[in-house]
Amino acid sequence: MARPKVPLISRRKVLETALAIVDEEGLDALSIRRLGEALNVNGASLYHHFRNKDEILDGVTQLALESVEFPVPDHPSWRVWLPLTAYRTRAALVAHPGLIPVMLRRASLGGTPEAEALVARLQREGVPLGIIAPVTESLELLAVTSALQEVGAKALEDGPAVSRLEEARGARGVSPGELFEVMVSSTISLVESAIALKESREALERVPAARAKGGRGKRS
Repeated sequence: MARPKVPLISRRKVLETALAIVDEEGLDALSIRRLGEALNVNGASLYHHFRNKDEILDGVTQLALESVEFPVPDHPSWRVWLPLTAYRTRAALVAHPGLIPVMLRRASLGGTPEAEALVARLQREGVPLGIIAPVTESLELLAVTSALQEVGAKALEDGPAVSRLEEARGARGVSPGELFEVMVSSTISLVESAIALKESREALERVPAARAKGGRGKRS
């Protein structure tokens, strides 16, 4: 479908309206037609900003993430800002649970400028390339599943327990948020261990070279 030459509405307005529909009516209610009705424009007008519904959902998810603010100190190390990205994702999904299926479907490192910048920054700060993707994907998955736990726990509080399993879930001694903090901390510790292992290997690799150089110096 051809895009109108002049946009009839801003991209941000489209995303804000789409997010409101997801929050109030659910993810399945969001469609090009429903969004056009809510904005009082022809659905074709939306193609000026987006190629399809998936692009709208990607934008809505990013908007939800950007709406969550966390205090970040000046020039923090990856040990500070990497966990914050996971906390931000979790907070956004707890606030907008309708987006949980979207986060489950999308690729963690999908080639976006933000993802490229994240990888580059982690490398600059000494994180081994081989563990960047597993760690970032794990943190994102932790955030999604923890948000799902949080939403489920709230739903359980709103209704009567109908089974022993639900009673056990309601009596859990650790909240989803507390468990999430522990798991994120463990993941960061894993990264620190990987960095230490990499540095140890590099130091060991330098020893034979140094010995060989020293031996050549004595013979000369």
